[in-house]
Amino acid sequence: MPGIRFEPFSKAHLDDAAELLAARHRRHLAAEPLLASGPDFRAEVDAELAKDGARGAAMFEGGNLCGYVVAAPRQVTNTGIDWLVVDFAGHALEGDAERLRDLYAHAAARWVDDGHLRHAVYVPTSEPRLIDAWFRLCFGASGITAARETAPESFTAPVEIRDGEPRDLDAAARLDGDMAASMAPAPSFSGMEPTTEDERVDDWRDTWDDEQFKHFVAEAERRVVGHLLLYTGRTGLRVPESSIDLAAASTEPEARGTGVGRALTVHALTWAHEHGYRAMTTDWRMTNLFASRFWPKRGFRATFLRMYRSIP
Repeated sequence: MPGIRFEPFSKAHLDDAAELLAARHRRHLAAEPLLASGPDFRAEVDAELAKDGARGAAMFEGGNLCGYVVAAPRQVTNTGIDWLVVDFAGHALEGDAERLRDLYAHAAARWVDDGHLRHAVYVPTSEPRLIDAWFRLCFGASGITAARETAPESFTAPVEIRDGEPRDLDAAARLDGDMAASMAPAPSFSGMEPTTEDERVDDWRDTWDDEQFKHFVAEAERRVVGHLLLYTGRTGLRVPESSIDLAAASTEPEARGTGVGRALTVHALTWAHEHGYRAMTTDWRMTNLFASRFWPKRGFRATFLRMYRSIP
């Protein structure tokens, strides 16, 4: 593109990149007021650059920074596969969205030369021009982050919802396995390596000793048939102030469709509201058909679209 030049992205570009990110976030915040209202944009970009293996490009027009992109490797859970991820603060652009395609072309040449053939990017759902530009770079919809207000709600289902306890360790591990198994077949094809029961037990063992977690279980006839885990440790542009994350939820296969998931969600939203959390966040894979239909019906609004490309 005439008049455009590129440089490797570095700390020298942080101040100008922060201004671009702040402008992008203001537009996003106008569309979704639940997002973080006052993040430190320079720190957000700096954190992307500080990740192990981070690499990126700065784009200039007339001596002014008009766009940047920074990506870092991330291993996809239980797959052994690395993606090169442009995270929530990893890109911003002013002006013609077509420039984004030139920016990616410049940055991705090095990425592929370095052996990174799987690329992902988080794009604000308020920026259809950017979504379109990434789409025209052969990126497709892969995942969603979302948020909604907490509120007292009610719903009746043939289950009892109670706080999770250490005695629920085996049930939590079992339900975690059910969730992973549900994403192995079509159309998800998650590629996740199956974990053993012992591994899942180890993952859950300290949950009830960590104040960042709040666990609920659903019981039917004294059997745990579903659970939901809340988490307070999320940070970043997508995370509202005074919010809590719905980090995991699963219903055993035999109980799906009976209202267990909805009862757990209503209970969690009510509990969060009563404990001073004004918002709840979550995320899901687009190919998880149940999740991609269930969570929007529960009032969650998409905030970022994760887009993905595999080369070739």
